[in-house]
Amino acid sequence: MGIKEQIESILLLGGDEIKIKDLSKFFSISIDKILGILEELRMERIHTGINLEIHEELVYFITNPQCGDIINMYFKQEAKPKKLSNAALETLSIIAYRQPVTKSEIEQVRGVSTDRVIQTLEERKFVRICGKRESIGRPNLYEITNKFLGYLGVTSVEELPNYSEIKEKLNGRNEN
Repeated sequence: MGIKEQIESILLLGGDEIKIKDLSKFFSISIDKILGILEELRMERIHTGINLEIHEELVYFITNPQCGDIINMYFKQEAKPKKLSNAALETLSIIAYRQPVTKSEIEQVRGVSTDRVIQTLEERKFVRICGKRESIGRPNLYEITNKFLGYLGVTSVEELPNYSEIKEKLNGRNEN
């Protein structure tokens, strides 16, 4: 059994996420080599029901967003892991249409604090930090994840209602 298969097994049983540096340390190989192996695995799985997600220092399996409809039909709407609250849906909508976006920009739109909502969405892996804004305090920038797209049963943000039109209007407003 090769190292790629061993890593795949660890990822399958490792739960929600595995740190790339921990794999590197365990196998005594460089992070670059681990990233190369993970990228190979990711590409091999891209057309399967289970995809490999590599984000910053973490790696984990997710269901292929293209399987969202069938997963929802099989498990029924009621069996989904906890329905999203209105606050979560509002926050996700803002992030999806304005990404990348800071917490303060989200709060400006919603008019209320989003600390707990964003924390919950990060825990569920529906949003992630994708960078830092180059401004005072260097606030985190948030974006939605493929896991959230799979939850909705779509494969990209372009499939969201009126995405291009709304994104264009928002970009025009931000330039003013």
